[in-house]
Amino acid sequence: MIELLRRSTRVVTGWGWTLVGVAIVGGPVGVALGWVELVVAASGALLLVLAALPWVLGQRDVDVQLALSAERVPVGQPAHATLVVRRPGRFFAPRAIDVLVGDVVYRLDLPRLDTGEDSTQRIVLDTRRRGRVVVGPATVLRTDPFGILERTHVLTAASELVVHPRVARIPSVAAGLVRDLEGETSAELTADDVAFHSLRDYHPGDEPRHVHWRSTARTGQLLVRQFEPSKRSDTLVCVSTSAEDYGADDFELALEVVATIASAAIAQRRSVRVVESPSSGRLDPATVDARTRDRLLDALTDLATDRRLGIVDVVRSIALAPQASVAWIVVGGTAAPRRLREATGLLPPDVAPIVLRADALAPPSVGRLGRVPVLTVGLLEDLPRGLRSEALA
Repeated sequence: MIELLRRSTRVVTGWGWTLVGVAIVGGPVGVALGWVELVVAASGALLLVLAALPWVLGQRDVDVQLALSAERVPVGQPAHATLVVRRPGRFFAPRAIDVLVGDVVYRLDLPRLDTGEDSTQRIVLDTRRRGRVVVGPATVLRTDPFGILERTHVLTAASELVVHPRVARIPSVAAGLVRDLEGETSAELTADDVAFHSLRDYHPGDEPRHVHWRSTARTGQLLVRQFEPSKRSDTLVCVSTSAEDYGADDFELALEVVATIASAAIAQRRSVRVVESPSSGRLDPATVDARTRDRLLDALTDLATDRRLGIVDVVRSIALAPQASVAWIVVGGTAAPRRLREATGLLPPDVAPIVLRADALAPPSVGRLGRVPVLTVGLLEDLPRGLRSEALA
């Protein structure tokens, strides 16, 4: 009941409330004082209010469909919303429809429609920045000729356009660090794997299938194969979301780098793990959903810089169990070399780190921080060229 009263009060305009007040107060006062003119004014105000009711009552008199050209687009790719308005019956169609896009209301003027006719309107959406754009709902404002009552009808539901970070094509997610299909070999030896290392004497308990019969026949003693254990070529991407690590446009470039590296790993059916800065006081890693490419890009769309912990804390949160053979350390141009050394030093010896600096003001370059390769990119287009550099191999 209370909500109904609130809606009713929103229907009446300021001018309408004036007429309602005259009708309610003027009539009884005019009768009590014998003031005929006041009674006539009150009666006229009441008639105007009653005459305005049919203009705002009833259901919508048009069919409206709101559709997006795509649900997800990368930054800079054109996108638009299409509004199809159809007049199904004999009721008058509105002359304009409002569509809310983000915080901006677009008013679309409609042509005169006959019964059964439709009109198609298009709104160009801004995709220059990463983020989510809420499109809709489409509404129509119904009012009377006297400006007494007005009522907003919601014609469609809202839709959402997700503007992803851009993704570039790169030659290989491992950039020469992963040299076989099964994974990188280790310095340790094992009795069962795919990377053959050497032969050794047979010991009780060894599986007969590993006996090398040709060498056994030649030497006269049982010899078995031993192998180098292989690790899976899992990819770890660590990205700082600390505002201290980035210049003005560095963070957007860093997310494009992360999206490119992780998307390439997903496309190659490799296991990939993306970790961002943990919140202050947290020790567990803040993992970004990278189960599919769309989930990854959706999650990166929502990332923002804040006063979270920096890249050292990102690596520290996963250092005990990195579960990877390659670790990409992604930071901005203002990240101090001292912190990068500390971060890479936290990784186990069998994890190969690569530092990627997203610095929108710097020219592309490949260098080293001790034994760790450091690739600096000023544009996303610099990344594929940098990954082909022999310095990263």
